[in-house]
Amino acid sequence: MGSLPDLTERTRPAAGRAAARTVSDPHRHRAVIAQIPVSTIRKKEWPWKKPKTPSRAVVPVAPRRRDSAASSLGAASVRRLLARQPPKVPKPVVQRFTLLCLSSGLCATALLPFTAFAGAEAGAMPLAIMHAVAAVVAPFSPLILQKTGVRIVIAVSHILVCLLLTAHTVATPLSVLLPLYGICGMTLSPMSLALYVSATSLAQAAGDEIRRKIALRRALRALRAAQDFGLVLGSLMLGGALMIWPEDMTPLAQLTPAPTNASMRWPPSDEYFLEDDYEERTCGAAGCPNTNTQSVSGTSLSAEGRRYLVAVWATLALVAIGVGVYGAPSAPAPPPDARSTVRDPRALLGAPLGLFIGLQQGFIYTSYIKWYGVCVGGWWCAWRALVGAGALQAIAAATLSMAAARGRRGALAAGGAAAHASLLLALLRWRAARTDLALPAVASAAWGACAALWDVLQAGACVGGAGWRGAWAWLLGARHAGLALGCGARALLCVRSQLAALAIALPAALAAHAALELRQRRGEAMRHRS
Repeated sequence: MGSLPDLTERTRPAAGRAAARTVSDPHRHRAVIAQIPVSTIRKKEWPWKKPKTPSRAVVPVAPRRRDSAASSLGAASVRRLLARQPPKVPKPVVQRFTLLCLSSGLCATALLPFTAFAGAEAGAMPLAIMHAVAAVVAPFSPLILQKTGVRIVIAVSHILVCLLLTAHTVATPLSVLLPLYGICGMTLSPMSLALYVSATSLAQAAGDEIRRKIALRRALRALRAAQDFGLVLGSLMLGGALMIWPEDMTPLAQLTPAPTNASMRWPPSDEYFLEDDYEERTCGAAGCPNTNTQSVSGTSLSAEGRRYLVAVWATLALVAIGVGVYGAPSAPAPPPDARSTVRDPRALLGAPLGLFIGLQQGFIYTSYIKWYGVCVGGWWCAWRALVGAGALQAIAAATLSMAAARGRRGALAAGGAAAHASLLLALLRWRAARTDLALPAVASAAWGACAALWDVLQAGACVGGAGWRGAWAWLLGARHAGLALGCGARALLCVRSQLAALAIALPAALAAHAALELRQRRGEAMRHRS
């Protein structure tokens, strides 16, 4: 038998065979692994080492690429939306609305100071007739505006205002003036509605809903500012006329005896102010002076000055006609909403506040200017009260409108109620005297700020939305009804009774407005949930 093979001898691979590697364990046992190609050995790609570059055949790559493509498309669309500029209101529309605001300011320059002047001097019954007719016509204003158009309504109303002022420059009999007041009142409510319709038309061209609301607030702010600055300008013109054509009222007051004491002279002595019945004898919040008695002292306009001043106001109204015709849109207003206006909560719950706004405006333009202005220091004190009311009303309307837009309507209403109630209480307890020449201007300025607040709150809650024209027409009717009552009370009631009526109307108006605000907030919450 032959010899056994030497197991310790390493066998070499035959020529032509693939090279193999052996790994020996610590016990010298040899294990032969699978053969590896020479090319792999040359590249040194050892199987126990992790490859440096990841394999291309990874399973999640394809879905990740699809997700990335979709997200890139979405990001690109978002970037395009962000880069797109918001639609701007066309420039011709802005220019026409600016001219319309200028026309409204010129008409207010002529009409509002004339209302105060006529209400304090010649009595307020013609003004009461004018606003009573405006209250009757107000519910039909949307139909009138639809049939005629904004341009025709504004032109006719400004023409009638110009004719009314021109009639006061000559000796026109009362039988002609009273019908002219009534005809002029027929156009006041459609004119106010036409201005608000123009503001909403401007807002419709602003883009989406948020931008439309912003544009509407700014348009209403511009209209209020134009009317307030018109009141200030007209009052300044009255003050300038007092400097050019003054007339002393003291001799007339000295020649006319007072009804309560025949031996009393004007101005009274210092002991007179210490008497208990002072409030019953002088112009003030607590007294009921005889309207047939001239117990005033100060400066008034002469007859020549009145004619020239009213002629200037009529000229401004004539200029307002041309500016308003060019600035107002020629297209008729859209048809009114088919829903019932009587069942609209904006018309029902907003009417008490509208009535209160009219009452306090009628009181300011007639009784306040008379008893706290003319009776204290003549028209030199009264025109300053008008300037203070118009100036602070313009400032308050601009600032309070921005505050109300940020959701602080409840706080504004509560603060305004406290301020107006304090003002009414102060007027009830205040003894108007010639030593308090600054108080009429301060009190009228505070009154103007309160009036601006109520106007901002009501317009923000009722102007805009579906079917707002019918509801706003009813609110305009309530305002003119309050103006008619306030002007009529100038000749029928004493100042104490008028202030008591305002004090009763204020909480009722605020309660109705609070109910309207709560109802609108619930409706908005339900829309957001759905």
